[in-house]
Amino acid sequence: MSRLINVSDELYEKLRNMKGERSFTFVIMNLLGDKSNKEEVLKRFGKGDVDEKRMKELRRGWKKWSEKYA
Repeated sequence: MSRLINVSDELYEKLRNMKGERSFTFVIMNLLGDKSNKEEVLKRFGKGDVDEKRMKELRRGWKKWSEKYA
């Protein structure tokens, strides 16, 4: 099963450059490793600048999406 995720253009370019002929799934799984390494991922790609207002918008959008598709 595949899922859709949204990433910034900057992150997309970094992942695309890392993947070569491999899949995005392969690249992300290798970055995450066997256990969560959130700090390593954040160190590589940054934490982003999402304010509380934007987080509320994202949560509302996610809730609507989940009710419709999940």
